[in-house]
Amino acid sequence: MNDKVYTRPIGVLESIQVPVESQSKPRKRGGSPKTYRSILYFLISLPITIVYFVFMVTGLALSIGLTPIFIGIPLFFAVAKGLDYIVKFEQELVRSLLDIPRSTEEHRSDRQMEVAGFLQRIKLGFHGADFARNIMLIMGRFVSSIVFFSLTVAMVATALSLITLPVLHQIFLQTMDLNILENSVFALFNIQWTLPQQYISYLVVGLVVAVIASWAIRLLMDVQRRMLLVPYEEVQQY
Repeated sequence: MNDKVYTRPIGVLESIQVPVESQSKPRKRGGSPKTYRSILYFLISLPITIVYFVFMVTGLALSIGLTPIFIGIPLFFAVAKGLDYIVKFEQELVRSLLDIPRSTEEHRSDRQMEVAGFLQRIKLGFHGADFARNIMLIMGRFVSSIVFFSLTVAMVATALSLITLPVLHQIFLQTMDLNILENSVFALFNIQWTLPQQYISYLVVGLVVAVIASWAIRLLMDVQRRMLLVPYEEVQQY
């Protein structure tokens, strides 16, 4: 058995450099899971915001109309509380989609609301400025859901149609003897390209449109975050 003790030369530890992890911001990538979640969010947001808008208009109209028989006042506070829950739900949904942590002030206010009773919750939860803000946010959410839904469907449908156009052309050509590329852009400008070259061009354009659509959807999601007054102080990968 070798009993020799080997010593490390002085200065070796100082010369060894441990690589330090880069603290730079991660590069944004298209087609991330958040992009897919944003697409799903914009697609289902339209029917949900219609429900929000109908609830707000119907509740406020009933509360104003039933005020003379004293039912409208508690109904008004209930509708105001419901609007507050709707706005908080939308804000939490955006936070979960963008992985934004909640601030400590919001946790503290939620604890105060949990400890308080029913009447105290109504008193603590109703503020005239917040009520007006919630109405404006829901109305803006209703309008933005229509616009963002239309843009999302248009961009996704355009990208998918261009990418799948070669396959669809072959399917229609083989099954129904229908040439969907007969009056294409190449025929319009009299560009003499072969069919495989046209397929490749459509595929490349479709991929470019998909990348642009991914960037645009992330931009729309950031606009939605700003419209819902969700702070985004920390640097997040998106």
